[in-house]
This record gives sequence, structure tokens and C-alpha cells, in this order.
Amino acid sequence: MNYPQGGNDWQQMPPPNMPPQPYPGQPYAPGYYAPPLPPKKKKTWLWVLLALVTVIVVAVGGGIAFIVVTANHPATVTYHVTGTGKSATVRYTVPGDNTTREDVQLPWTKELTFTGATATALILDAFPAAGRDTVTCETRVNGKVVTSNTSSAGSQAVCFGFTPEASRFR
Repeated sequence: MNYPQGGNDWQQMPPPNMPPQPYPGQPYAPGYYAPPLPPKKKKTWLWVLLALVTVIVVAVGGGIAFIVVTANHPATVTYHVTGTGKSATVRYTVPGDNTTREDVQLPWTKELTFTGATATALILDAFPAAGRDTVTCETRVNGKVVTSNTSSAGSQAVCFGFTPEASRFR
């Protein structure tokens, strides 16, 4: 807006209701305040970092606890195969997650001890030697029957189970 000045000169002036700005370093006029400061930014990176550290600590602690628990709880596994014939071929899991194959006379029993981190899935399968024979496989863990299966004539019987430590994670 233009306001008249003495004489014919016109000069642009601030509106009369606006106080003049103070010089740098000077306080504002009475009744007027400085503009508010912008809000502080939230530190989300700090929360993300804290959550990440927490997840890592829990994962490492859980892994250590799992190793300690499984190392202290061995499992006695008994594989048992019977059948109508005199012999069969068996394959079974041994400690260390390896599989062993044997030609055996029936009835056949094998007892193994799984300890620590070797506590795992148990697999036992049996093939009858003759095509007309049947076989029955049975897996026991600490004396309790975990799985049992009987084949039809000339086919394979498969028993699949878990040790107590491994069964917690199925």
C-alpha cells in the first residue's frame, strides 16, 4: 500500500498495524513474539537400531540356549524291523544326520544314542528280500514308539519320526 507523505511524494510503507522488525540481536517490541521454532524431527533411526540389536541378542541367546539344552538331553533311538521273510535291506539315520544301509536277518534291532546337536529327524525304511514278503518297521525314542508302518507284499515300509529335541521345532 502506498501512503501519502508530506507534499506530493508517495512512499510505500508497511501497514500501520504491523510493528517494525527489530534489528538483529534486539528483542521484539512489547506484545509481539518471535515465530515458533519448527518441531524437532523424531529420531526413528535410534528406535530401528535398538530393535535390530534386540533381535540379534534374542537370536544369539536362543541359539546358545538350544545348544545347551540339546547337549544335555541325549535320546536313545531303537530301530526294529520284523517281517514274514528271513531277510531285508534296511536304511536308517545315524548320529550326525548320516544314513546307513545294511542287509540284515529278520527280526532286526539297532539301538543308537543321539546327543547334542545331532538330535534330529529319524528315518528307517525296510525292503523285503523276496517279492512276496512283507516287513514292519518301528522306531522308538527313549522306549516310546514314535512311528510304525507295515508294507504290503514286496513293497517298502518307511518310518519317519523325530527325536524329542527336534520335534519341538516342527
